[in-house]
Amino acid sequence: MNIFEYLDEIQAELFQKSFEEIEAKYYEVCSTIAGIDIEKRIRNINLDIYQTQLRSSLYEALHIVNEQSIEAIYFEYDMENDWESTFFVCDEYSSLSEEDDDWASDWIEEVEGPINKEFAYIYQENGFDSTEKAKAVTLFLVVRTVIAFGTVAQSMKVNVPLCIGFHDQDPIMRIKE
Repeated sequence: MNIFEYLDEIQAELFQKSFEEIEAKYYEVCSTIAGIDIEKRIRNINLDIYQTQLRSSLYEALHIVNEQSIEAIYFEYDMENDWESTFFVCDEYSSLSEEDDDWASDWIEEVEGPINKEFAYIYQENGFDSTEKAKAVTLFLVVRTVIAFGTVAQSMKVNVPLCIGFHDQDPIMRIKE
């Protein structure tokens, strides 16, 4: 299992499947490879407060969009540092098909996002992709983060491309193009 191939697959699924279908798939991957105990541990983390904080930060970023000429919002989270996150408000954007995410490194405003220490702790126990178990755990943590973000975004009026990625992810994922 190559984790980067799975990340590419998740991107394609974001445009083709429901969030429930995506979560179910990676729930199965995690439980099969990493075991039911770790899968349940991840799945049982309540994301209500995290999503409320995401909503608040996204609302602040959208306020900037409405005041300025903005092309995209990029949400980045750092798995290595308590799952800290930031919304980057960008005045440039390149579509996924252009295969150039340099625009996301050149933002004009940033908004602090939430942290998720529970995800970070599980990630630190396993690492990124050193074992098959670590890969499965990382993928499920990524999927739960993407789905939490996507769910919040769907509940709001977002009229610019909306992207998400973990720190140094390439390519970053598009929730809305």
